[in-house]
Amino acid sequence: MKILISWYAFKNDFQDGVVSDTSPTLQFHQHFFEHDRHVILSTESDDDTRLDRLLNRLSLDFPDRKSKLEGRYMDIINKDIINPAMIRPKIEALLMEFSEHEIDLFISPGTPAMQVVWYLCHASLGLRTQLLQTREARFNKAKGVPELVRTELERWTEPVAAVIKENLQDRADLTNDYLVTPALTPIYERANKVAETERVTCLIQGESGTGKEHLARYIHDCSARANRPFEAVNCSALGNELLESRLFGYVKGAFTGAAQDRKGFFEAAHGGTIFLDEIGDISPYMQQSLLRVVQTGECTPVGETKARKVDVRIIAATHRDLRSLCSNGTFRWDLFYRLSVTELHLPALVDRGQDEKRQLVDHFLESKRKVFRRSKRLRFSSAAYHFVDAYTFPGNVRELENLIESLYVFVESTIEIVDLPGWITKPVEALNSFNWSIHEKALIQRTLSYYVGNKSKACSALGYGSINTLVSKMKLYGIE
Repeated sequence: MKILISWYAFKNDFQDGVVSDTSPTLQFHQHFFEHDRHVILSTESDDDTRLDRLLNRLSLDFPDRKSKLEGRYMDIINKDIINPAMIRPKIEALLMEFSEHEIDLFISPGTPAMQVVWYLCHASLGLRTQLLQTREARFNKAKGVPELVRTELERWTEPVAAVIKENLQDRADLTNDYLVTPALTPIYERANKVAETERVTCLIQGESGTGKEHLARYIHDCSARANRPFEAVNCSALGNELLESRLFGYVKGAFTGAAQDRKGFFEAAHGGTIFLDEIGDISPYMQQSLLRVVQTGECTPVGETKARKVDVRIIAATHRDLRSLCSNGTFRWDLFYRLSVTELHLPALVDRGQDEKRQLVDHFLESKRKVFRRSKRLRFSSAAYHFVDAYTFPGNVRELENLIESLYVFVESTIEIVDLPGWITKPVEALNSFNWSIHEKALIQRTLSYYVGNKSKACSALGYGSINTLVSKMKLYGIE
């Protein structure tokens, strides 16, 4: 099938309120139309009379093409038709609908920003597109009829979103307040690719405190939605009724205390990104409600019967194994597949290695110095640093950051053992052993957890000679 797509021309297609005989859209049909379908776009409303008048004129002049004509309303955010970043996501989604067909883009009608978007999509999406323009008859004196011009442009291998991002400086600026160590570099590189793909959902997995919200915000800030809202909600912190009203909003009188209409997070994030943290903790009822939103792009406020259209990118996060929850029947497979079109996994701090933990300690010592406006940064005594170096930080980066921040509250210059909280010093003292014992205990615990308590599999994975060795280690470290 051969598809023609174009905007209608607000001015050139009309004269004194009626379709002009020199309308570029009309003249294209008179001289060049050889397509199976023509989709004409409008940024106005569904009842745009100008679009109707143009479609009616084409139907009257070319009755055999009536079934081939389609008017399509494009909901451009804030009707910002001179901002490519607002137009591109809509056009990209439209073109992907016809990805299996030949697509001719009639780029003469429209604003310069619209023409830029046609070019960017043609150059980067890898679809079978052509860029077509028409030259008016008065400029083609030799033939006296309009001339069709095909624009030949080099196609790109890099995604288009990187080109039209607005209000963004160097990408490195987005992580100046956050240390991206070597273990995180490939994850943030993948996050860039997610950001450049407009509509896909993303599931971020990782233990509490590993930086899931920062990664979600990074994706938002690197996307074409960067200048639109980013709304974050912790799903585990709210019960069913409260979570439903916070996500979808409510109308006045929907329940006791609903004194006025209130938008939910989805409506508040329209055009931007919504971050659903701890998605694995929501109930089956909320899973069903959320599935409807993901499938239809519509949400219904509590107390209302009419759904409202929302345009958001959904990024979800969890510290739980959603596949296991699905296998156990506590999480819906259909919702999981909708949320996990792309997946990113953040490692625990203990898995990132000793060198990276030391880099983070140094990073937070400096960043918190600036926060607390100290002329000199704190320093650890060698004895105190020994304890911090040995501690595995089960709360991950957040726990480490909080520790350094608390030390800046109570310590003036040098951090001694007495300044450290007991949960850091006591485990080491109780073991009366070298640092390796701390890491071995943590490794055994993580391996047993991974294999759901199966000692035989854990023993094999750890490389111990016999299961008796593992049992002895568990007894030594007090592991249940």
